[in-house]
Order: sequence, then structure tokens, then C-alpha cells
Amino acid sequence: TLDVAETPESTGMDPLTVRLLVSAVLSVPVIVLAMVPAWQFTYWQWASLTLASPVVVWGAWPFHRAAAVNLRHGAATMDTLVSLGVLASYAWSLYALFLGTAGEAGRTHGFELTIARTDGAGNIYLEAAAGVTTFLLLGRWLEHRSKRQAGAALRALLELGAKDVAVLRAGLTGPETRIDVTDLAVGDLFVVRPGEKVATDGVVVEGSSAVDLSLLTGEPVPVDVGVDDSVVGASVNASGRLVVRATRVGADTALAQMAKLVEDAQAGKAPAQRLADRISGIFVPIVIALALATLGFWLGAGVGAAAAFTAAVSVLIIACPCALGLATPTALMVGTGRGAQLGILIKGPEV
Repeated sequence: TLDVAETPESTGMDPLTVRLLVSAVLSVPVIVLAMVPAWQFTYWQWASLTLASPVVVWGAWPFHRAAAVNLRHGAATMDTLVSLGVLASYAWSLYALFLGTAGEAGRTHGFELTIARTDGAGNIYLEAAAGVTTFLLLGRWLEHRSKRQAGAALRALLELGAKDVAVLRAGLTGPETRIDVTDLAVGDLFVVRPGEKVATDGVVVEGSSAVDLSLLTGEPVPVDVGVDDSVVGASVNASGRLVVRATRVGADTALAQMAKLVEDAQAGKAPAQRLADRISGIFVPIVIALALATLGFWLGAGVGAAAAFTAAVSVLIIACPCALGLATPTALMVGTGRGAQLGILIKGPEV
């Protein structure tokens, strides 16, 4: 038999949900303050730092941890770029607040569509660090939710099977013994009365009836079966009494194989996600090289270290793949959810 383990979501709020909710509550004020100059009160930037710091350190910890693991193995993924972008924007904000002019009383952030070179010492990017983290956590949560819903469908599928069965241990003319379906063995004869579920896959040795196979075929009309015809576990006997010889039990049955397919497929990745992982192995080193080249160019141009670092940090922040991290799992969740509404069980993200 296949067991679906109890998940944290079934016993309470899971850690990812908590991480997302806390990050969202802290990030929204930071983003709003940065985007609405009229609401930027005295020392608003220090309030933003207080709110954004837990998001960058604790909220983004899954990305930082994955980036560190990848670094130890000499690999680079989208998590590497996310971690770099978030930490770079946060680190620059700390510099601007403590060593630059961004922390001065009455300092505000306006919006200007002008091309002008500045040293960036008066600019903070806390809303970028907190906002990107929260949006990517939302993407992870949506993906997690999609898999959780598939797990619920899997548990419901396994619940369709019979729980006990009447077996004929002494042959066709012997007495019936009621046993748990897990104790059924290949070769056992068992009885299926009208309205009962077929306990496991087998072959009819006595009787004839109509069996509802909608579990497998989706067809609402029962199929007539007789001696030597095959029947499938969890299908429903609609009319006559049947005696069936078990041919497959436990994990070998058609129902268990269906459940196994769903379970295995949920561990896979969609082509778009696999493509992103492959690209990131090339993309991340290129981005880091571009950031370092940008830093070197502006240092060589003599604009000053602050302006050079501003340009390098900008490259890292802009390259952060926040759209991909949110769009792909959202599209997958909507697709699988809509399919479920229409009665279509999509077995995994590859499909």
C-alpha cells in the first residue's frame, strides 16, 4: 500500500506560510513609504531599516541558505542571484544610511525621470530588498500550495479503495471470512456483492455483473463483466454477486500505480523551471562578471568609489529574477487548479 505522510499543513500553519505573512506585513510599509514621498516623515528611512532587516535576514533565509549550499558545490542557481540582489541592495542601504547622506533628518526620496550621475550616497534600496524577498516567497508559497493540493487529491484517490473484504479461504463453496484489505494476497478468492467496491485487481471466476469503471475511464455507464473478465480495484459492483481471484495487491494495483504516478510527478519540475536552472548556471556568473566590470570601469573613470559601487549594485539588483520566481509557479498553480475544477487531474508540472 501507499502511505501519504501527514504534512505540517494538515496540523497547523506551515513555516513557509508564516515566513510569507510576516515578510508581507513588514514589507508593505517599507514599499509604501519609499513610493509615496508625501508620507515620508522625519527619520522614515530608519523606520524602513527596522522593518526591512528581519525580512532580508530571516524572510530571505531560504534563498541565502540555498546560495551558500550552491557555492560550496561550485554551482549557481536563481537562488544565488536572488540572494546576491537582496544582500547587495540591503548592504548599500546600510552604507548610505550610516556613512552617506541618506540617514539625515528630513531626507526624502522623490521621483525624477532624469539622467544624472550621482554617488548614490543619499539613496536606499530597502524597498527593493524587502519587496523582492516577499514576492519570491509568494511564488514559493504558490508552488507549495499547488503541490499540497495535489497531495490532497492523492490522499482522496487512495481513500477510494475498499477497507475490508470477504474472502473464501476454503474454496467457492466454503464460508466467507471478513478481513482487512491489506491482508489480501495474490490468488485469494473474494466476494463482491452489489454496491460494494472491488477490493483489488483480479479476474472473475464466478458470477456476472455490471461494474462502474468511471474511476479509470471517466465513463458513467457500467461495463458488463463475467467469468474470466478482469476487474479493477476500487471500481464499484453495480448489480450481481461476483467471486474474484486477486491478481495484484497493494502497490501493484492500478489504483496504487495511479497514485504513484501523481506522487512521482509532483517531485518533478516544469520545463520552464528546468530551463531557468540551466540558464542560471551561465547567467549568474555573467551577471557577477558584469557587476565587477562595471565597478572596475567606474573606478577607472575616476568618479569615486561610492558612485562605482552604486553602478555595480544596480546591476545585481536589476538582474534579480523576481518575475520568473513569481510568474512560473503562479502559472502552474492556475493551470493545475483550473484543470481540477474541470475534472482533469494533471499529474505533474511536466505535463
